[in-house]
Amino acid sequence: MNKGIILAEDFSFMASEDIRLYCTHALCHKGEASFCLAGHLFKMQKGDCIIFPHSELVSEIRASEDFRTTVLYLSNEFAMQNKPKNDYDVVGRLSLLRNPVLPLLPEEQKIFMEDVEHIRQRESNAGHRFYNDLMGCLIEIFQLDLYDFHARIYGEPHVSGHGAILLGKFIDMLKSGEYETHREVSYYASRLFITPKYLSEISKNISGYSANFWIGRFTIDGIIHLLSNKNISLKNIAERFHFSSMPHFCRYVQNILGVSPTKYRNSLYSK
Repeated sequence: MNKGIILAEDFSFMASEDIRLYCTHALCHKGEASFCLAGHLFKMQKGDCIIFPHSELVSEIRASEDFRTTVLYLSNEFAMQNKPKNDYDVVGRLSLLRNPVLPLLPEEQKIFMEDVEHIRQRESNAGHRFYNDLMGCLIEIFQLDLYDFHARIYGEPHVSGHGAILLGKFIDMLKSGEYETHREVSYYASRLFITPKYLSEISKNISGYSANFWIGRFTIDGIIHLLSNKNISLKNIAERFHFSSMPHFCRYVQNILGVSPTKYRNSLYSK
């Protein structure tokens, strides 16, 4: 069995600590579900596909009793090993942080399920002499189809290869958790051997948002993830993110979420 692929019919794996190692793909067949990403509520219903490139940042998943879905969890490592040879991945991942819901046409829903079924049928055939290559091809096909769905909905971007590579490295640094200790554009620009102005320009040109926006987005998502665990004190969260003081931490959260960390946490447990 390929540990880079997990097939399921619910979101129970999202509660696992290992979820940060996986990207989540799901298609809703019936009912509806809701979830929170960076303090924003999203809903999915029949025919909707959701993709979480950073699954650990998703919280408050709630589903109706009649909710039915097909889920494919794909490890980030296996996905990167078999990533299609184009630059769409960078733009797609950034766009999905803004809105991870893709309303699919009936024929696209069929393609999604056909891809998953092909993966399911071959995934247990570990005796195949070229098993890893075989599964890699199937995953690449699946990802290309997802790119096609996304491009149909949001349009195909025009991205320079160099800019896409730089922005991809910037996002990878954020995903690795460096936002916990570094929230200055200058830090990431220096790591990439470019100027802060150039990093901000390529971020704006490619994603539509500034580099500061993405630093803040990852930071608040990480804070929200910790706020959802009532066993972690606000003081510990502030210290983990290297805020100079509790008032500074509270102001930061208030400015982005519109409420204090305490009020936001209380709202999670009053629902």
